[in-house]
Amino acid sequence: MQPLGGLVSVHPVANGRRWLAALVYLLGAAVPAGVFAALIVFSIVGPGFGRVGAFLLIPVIVVLPVALFQLVKAIYGGFAESYEVYERGFAHVRWGRRRSWTWDEVYGLDPREKGGNRRYGWDFSCAVSFHGGSRLIFTGVTRDARQLAETLESHCPEARRVDFGVGWVDDVLPWATPVAAVGLGWLTWWAIDTIIINDEQTDSLSPHYVEGVEQLSEGEIGGLSMVILFSGLGAVAAVVAFIWVMVDRFR
Repeated sequence: MQPLGGLVSVHPVANGRRWLAALVYLLGAAVPAGVFAALIVFSIVGPGFGRVGAFLLIPVIVVLPVALFQLVKAIYGGFAESYEVYERGFAHVRWGRRRSWTWDEVYGLDPREKGGNRRYGWDFSCAVSFHGGSRLIFTGVTRDARQLAETLESHCPEARRVDFGVGWVDDVLPWATPVAAVGLGWLTWWAIDTIIINDEQTDSLSPHYVEGVEQLSEGEIGGLSMVILFSGLGAVAAVVAFIWVMVDRFR
């Protein structure tokens, strides 16, 4: 390893904010999950339980991965994570271990304003890639993160401006995917509920039997089955897309 020269500045990482973000999101997931569990434990179920369950579980599916990701980042960084700028390079310190690079080892930079919550560092991130394939990302929880990014840019003028993000999709998917997940999830449960309720109402042995209600035709059942299949897959895809964009935004 080449000597980096004298120490210029130290930029500690406030990982406590990540712990706080993880706690807030875990509580946000625990509330609907607790309500859902209470409905099952106390047998508060009925014909519309599927729709209620969908609305309760979708927030859990969306929020829990974000909370877990913040928790992993906090544990990964440790309690004394920092970035150190030297005369001829910089270093990343976590759990007492230091990785260092000279300025000419920097291959690409991607500083990005993200417009998220400043308290949790979701307003800014900078991805740094190195010759050899390694990569690191620091965010707004790093003290003077923008100044650190400017320092890297000034010392590495030949570094490529590499876009590690997802472009315009990063602005659309954060609000579009939850809407799509809820809508498609509700549509899936509606189709399932329709088939179940019709089956109960047309079964003379069922306590929910209703005289005069006609049984769904094979064509109607086939159509509802297609709705269940495609809307269910679409809801899963929307949740995955949301998690993907949130991970990119919050890291």
